[in-house]
Amino acid sequence: MTQTESKPLVVDFIPGFDEDRFSGMDTSSEPAVLQAKREEGFNDYRALPSPTNRTEEWRRTDPALFPFAEMERLPQVKSVPEMPEGEWDRHFDVVVSVDHGSMAIADRSGVLADGRIHVMSLADAAERHPELVRDHLQGRALPSKTGKFEALNDAFWNAGLCVHIPEGVELPKGVLIRCSIEADRSVFIPRLLVVAGKRSRATIAEHLVSPDAISMMAVMEKELYVGEAANLQMITLQEWGLNSCQIANDWALVERDARINWFMLNFGSRLGKMRFGSDVAGPGAAADLDGIFCLNGEQHMDQKTLQIHSSADTYSRLLYKGAVRDRAYSVYQGLIIARRDAVRVDAYQTNNNLVLNKGARADSIPGLEIDADDLKCSHGSTHGNIDPEQLYYLRARGISEAEARKILILGFYDEVVERIPLDFIREHVRRKIDRKLEG
Repeated sequence: MTQTESKPLVVDFIPGFDEDRFSGMDTSSEPAVLQAKREEGFNDYRALPSPTNRTEEWRRTDPALFPFAEMERLPQVKSVPEMPEGEWDRHFDVVVSVDHGSMAIADRSGVLADGRIHVMSLADAAERHPELVRDHLQGRALPSKTGKFEALNDAFWNAGLCVHIPEGVELPKGVLIRCSIEADRSVFIPRLLVVAGKRSRATIAEHLVSPDAISMMAVMEKELYVGEAANLQMITLQEWGLNSCQIANDWALVERDARINWFMLNFGSRLGKMRFGSDVAGPGAAADLDGIFCLNGEQHMDQKTLQIHSSADTYSRLLYKGAVRDRAYSVYQGLIIARRDAVRVDAYQTNNNLVLNKGARADSIPGLEIDADDLKCSHGSTHGNIDPEQLYYLRARGISEAEARKILILGFYDEVVERIPLDFIREHVRRKIDRKLEG
């Protein structure tokens, strides 16, 4: 090969997501701004290498375990007038129901009709509010380094939703997003964009379910933008079936004097790789991030959190608690990043793990990346089984060993559970933990 010759570009596509599949998608009816965003995402996707287990972030979770070659991307969901009601619907102002082919948006308290908030498909948002999509989708909330799977979602998403809370609006009950996928051997690729305007207040709850009997994958991404002095509460309750796999990337940008309270509650899926975090990007911005995972059987869950401080005078607190039993394996990686000139930052990160038997495993890798001074950043991590003295105390009062263990484990989680702002979700989470610990 002469000096003027160069090696041909080797394009590394994930099975089922190549150039032909991208060009063959039926997106001709989408507004131009959305098509341009997809094209931009596909260009990134095509240029990026697929991760391998030699990549540091994937060293404990081999990406080759995700069975893309065995799955088929679901088609674009179609808007329908209504879908069956769920047990939690009455607690919310707006309910979005999504399955493997349809999406329905129910205005339960008239907030859509009177224009107080806007909840619509991404295609409708790009048609009615093109500046909203242009300025925020694939925008500043995303960390600077885009990965292969994030870019795949940018290009191939098949269920796009936009929630816009205008300036000054306080939503009485909130928005529920229900995703129930029952299509076997399918890849579900949802994209959620939330824009909370200045001084707005809202709660958004997301509930993700699929039957244990089906094999499916979810490749998910969220962007949350919390405007100046706004307050957003976000709850993600993940209960995918035990034959499912999940890759999720969820990010928030929090502006001056704004706050996000985010609860990540992970119970389902056989295999999961999740990243979520926030950038407190203006003075007075704050992020409270809480997480729970409860794993049994052969579940494998790899989670990474980022607490980014790109402005001075910002605050973040993270508490992540998990228990593993049987042959389950959890990985937690946490990173606090204080960027240059981010002085007077107050940030801390705690990860607590219960390993309930031999054969179960929990790895914890907390970290700091500090590029400023005059700040306070700290992290901590604990591992252990149930305290035998506490177990003895309960046994001595006539409580069976199995029941005493449940009581202690529920108490371990309660520091996070008590913070969940909706009582019916709190009780659901307690029941879910109890069922995961049976036997």
